[in-house]
Amino acid sequence: MLLEWDEFAAKAEEMARRNPLHTRYVVKYKHAEGKMTLKATDNEECFTYKTNQASDLKKMEKLNRIMSAVMARGGDVDLDALEDQQAQGKGKGKR
Repeated sequence: MLLEWDEFAAKAEEMARRNPLHTRYVVKYKHAEGKMTLKATDNEECFTYKTNQASDLKKMEKLNRIMSAVMARGGDVDLDALEDQQAQGKGKGKR
């Protein structure tokens, strides 16, 4: 289990970029306890981060976007280009 958010986020992203087809990323939230657990694994390594801080939600949202993009588009995806596309409205689907 990793105690620092930055360390967890960096290792999870590195794992996903290295092996996007075999990386799993799971978020569990226990409302009654107010605890959130994030886990990234590729069956060789496993990184876990636990928190009960509401301030970590924004960080988690950013990591979710990164992990989704890397796992869907491959390890060499340019995250800055994706953000630029979305800002210009090109990343939206048809309505």
